[in-house]
Amino acid sequence: MKPAAVVLFHNSEKPVARKAQPILRQWFAKRGVRVLPPSRIADAQAAVALGGDGTLLSAARCAAPAGVPVLGVNLGRLGFLAATDLKGIERILESFLAGKLPISQRLMLEAVLPGGKTQLALNDVVIRSRSTVRVITLAARVDGEYLGTFVGDGLIVATPTGSTAYSLAASGPIVQPEMDLLLLTPVCSHSLTQRPVVLAPESVLEISLDSQDRKEEGLLSLDGQSTFPLKTGDKVVIRKAQVRFHIYSDPRRHYFSILREKMKWGER
Repeated sequence: MKPAAVVLFHNSEKPVARKAQPILRQWFAKRGVRVLPPSRIADAQAAVALGGDGTLLSAARCAAPAGVPVLGVNLGRLGFLAATDLKGIERILESFLAGKLPISQRLMLEAVLPGGKTQLALNDVVIRSRSTVRVITLAARVDGEYLGTFVGDGLIVATPTGSTAYSLAASGPIVQPEMDLLLLTPVCSHSLTQRPVVLAPESVLEISLDSQDRKEEGLLSLDGQSTFPLKTGDKVVIRKAQVRFHIYSDPRRHYFSILREKMKWGER
């Protein structure tokens, strides 16, 4: 069904996005589709994100609570999450308006910060040391049961969508994005025995700064974009969010072909 209104997200720091944004607005206007600002996401039926994966991640945290699906148009370097780039935008937009693009539903994370504030993430929640030259001590519990204490650069709690982001760089597994699970990946662990752990989607993770002999300062990062300070004794609760992110995909491009194209996966 053709949307009556769409929200247009764009990366204002990218000249190509600033140039493409008014062109896209005009394209929609000629087809009788209103373009709304992100603040009116609840009044739209769909959204378009112009930029790289970072733009799409930011759009996800805004659109998911409103249940609005997002079409990613890659203007960046990698564009792993986007359905198209500028070369294929005309075909994809026509299919988009005709309601012919499949929509994938993605698990999101909900992080409860010290003090009770709740934040969403599509890729990952990362807890690391505020100092680049010091390790951090993090104690993890799953559903109240002690999992272990991790000493190293930090911990990544990733979604299947985020399994190919920071978690993959930290030697985590690749997970098909529509799956329901949580992925806990240590970053540069000071142990040969601590490895990534795959958890059930209903698991509730509690991660606390647990140094016994000194004060530590940490940072919590959401999708590598929003950060919050942490101190010794602070606890963060991470679970599957009640909302899901809906993202359009190109039916001609399959997940493993994107892995081969973008990540050079399987090459020798």
